[in-house]
Amino acid sequence: MKSTGSKFALIPAYMPAQPMLQTARELTNHGFSVVIVNDGSPSSFDSVFRNAETFATVITLPENQGKGEALKEGLRFLRDNVVPPYIVVTVDADGQHRIDDVLRVYACAEKHPDDLVLGSRELQKDAPLKSKIGNNITNFLHRVTTGMRLTDTQTGLRAFSDRSIDRIIRSGGSRYEYEMYMLLNFSREKNIREVPIEAVYIDNNSASHFQPFKDSARIYKVFFRYAFVRNEEKFNRKK
Repeated sequence: MKSTGSKFALIPAYMPAQPMLQTARELTNHGFSVVIVNDGSPSSFDSVFRNAETFATVITLPENQGKGEALKEGLRFLRDNVVPPYIVVTVDADGQHRIDDVLRVYACAEKHPDDLVLGSRELQKDAPLKSKIGNNITNFLHRVTTGMRLTDTQTGLRAFSDRSIDRIIRSGGSRYEYEMYMLLNFSREKNIREVPIEAVYIDNNSASHFQPFKDSARIYKVFFRYAFVRNEEKFNRKK
């Protein structure tokens, strides 16, 4: 039997630090049902996820498959177990998303259930250099390939309704590039909204597992596919 609910927070987690538990607890205090996907973390992190199980649903992947696959697994769980209508907010596990910002992104998606809502950061001078460079490059490539001007194409704080969940699950990619596939799919109809959020970096974003060269190369390849493959089904298809 499917469960009911209107607001869900989905957190993909690989070797998470304590901020994830604090974020997840605060989200439950604000009425969210929290789903955490353990993306094949080493057994040394089992205690963190056991703690999380006391107030959240924890899904465990047998091995590390990447942020994209972790998000898809969580979305399939929601699609198969929750009665619509509902809103999903994806939240990073490193503690960089403020609860107030999550609530505002959720509220925008609730008002616009056919759109993808981005929690967009205005990166300041004190932001990590790799974050500023990476975001500026992907913002530029997105603008060139789609004609849309967005503030933050790399944000992990995103919200959408159950109406879009199948399309988002079908988006290509398995790691960080998955979020760019998702973004470009919505760019086709220009149904993307941005909500300004605060850029928070804990210990210079040291908890991030993003590999600047390898993961950036995967992301840039997505733009070239988008430029040359106009059919959405073929664009998202695994090579």
